[in-house]
Amino acid sequence: MHVTTISVPLGQRSYEVCIAPAGATDMAQKIATALGKPTGVAVLVDSRLHQLSARVQPLVEALAARLPRVRRLDLPAGESCKTLAAIEHSCDWLADNGYDRGAALVGIGGGATSDHTGFAAAIYLRGIAYATFPTTLLAMVDASVGGKTGVDIAAGKNLVGAFHQPRAVMADPGFLESLPEREIAAGMAEVVKAGLIADAPLLDTLEAQAGAAMPAETLAKVIEAAVRVKVEVVVADERESGRRAILNFGHTVGHAIEAASGFQLLHGEAVSLGMIAALSLGVARGVTEPALLARATALLARLGLPVDVKRRLAADVLDRMEVDKKRVSDAVRFVLVPREGQAIIQGIALDELKRELLAAL
Repeated sequence: MHVTTISVPLGQRSYEVCIAPAGATDMAQKIATALGKPTGVAVLVDSRLHQLSARVQPLVEALAARLPRVRRLDLPAGESCKTLAAIEHSCDWLADNGYDRGAALVGIGGGATSDHTGFAAAIYLRGIAYATFPTTLLAMVDASVGGKTGVDIAAGKNLVGAFHQPRAVMADPGFLESLPEREIAAGMAEVVKAGLIADAPLLDTLEAQAGAAMPAETLAKVIEAAVRVKVEVVVADERESGRRAILNFGHTVGHAIEAASGFQLLHGEAVSLGMIAALSLGVARGVTEPALLARATALLARLGLPVDVKRRLAADVLDRMEVDKKRVSDAVRFVLVPREGQAIIQGIALDELKRELLAAL
C-alpha cells in the first residue's frame, strides 16, 4: 500500500493530509491519533453515501472502537447541507447529545460535507476540533484542505464561514471507484486549476490521460500534485490576505454561474466555465497568452467539463459578483493566468469587470 503524507505546517494548527487506499481500521487509527483524547466524537456523514454503507459503516465502527461516545448524524445530501438552517440543526443535535468543548467532529463525504463539518466545528461552543474523510475528488483536492469552511446564503455562495483548520485529512482514492463520471469530471476542474496557477507539468499529465480511464496510480499522483499546490499556497497565506487568492482562479465568475443555475451545475462545472471566462478576459487584456485559452478549453472539454460559457454569462449572472467575498469596495480581486503555472491578481472595478467580460466573450 503506497501512502503519501503531506504536512501542512501552520504552527499549533499544523496537520497532515494522508492519501492512501487504506482500510477502515488504518484510517480510523490515524484520525484517533490526530484527535488525541476527545470527550466524544460526532461523525457527520453525507446522506448520499448510503449506497456506500459497506465502506462507511465499518469506518464509523472503527472510530467507535478507538474513540469515546461516537455517534453518527447524516447530513442533507450535497449542497443542501450548506445552509445556516442545516448548521443550526447540527449544532442543536450536538447540544442535545451532550457534546462539550472537548468533543470533536469527523466529516465523511464530499466538499459540502467538509464545509459543513468545518464550519460547525468552528462555531459550536466557539470552536472544537474536527477531521475529514473526503470521498469525492473535488473534496480531496480542494474543499477538505486549507481550513476555509462555510455555507451559502440567498445572496451568494460561501458568504458565511470561518477559517478553521482540521486536525487531519484522510483521502482514500478507493472511494472514487463508485463515483459517477460527472462527479469525477467536476473534481478534475480543480486539478486543472492547480496546474494553471502553479504546476504546469500537471497539465501535461492531465492531457496525456484526458478522455480515457485514469489508472489508479496516476490518479493518486494527480491528487497529490493538486493538494501540494493548495498546501504551498495556504501555508504562505493562511487567511487569504494576499497570495492565497490565486486559489480563486475561475471562482469569481464560477460562483456567479453556479448560483444562477440554482446549483444545478456542480461546483467544478461552474469553475470550468469560470476559468474559460477568466482566460478570455486575460487574453482581451493582453495578459494571457491566446494559445493557453485554446489549450485549457480543449483539455476541459476532453475531461467532460462544460466550456460553453457564452451561453451562461448574461448580465444578470454577472450582477451576482457584487456580493463576491473577494470584492473590496467597488473592485474585485480577479485572478488572471498569463501562462501555464503562473497566476497574478488584479483589482478590477466591478462595472469595468462586467463590461470587459461581456465584451471578451
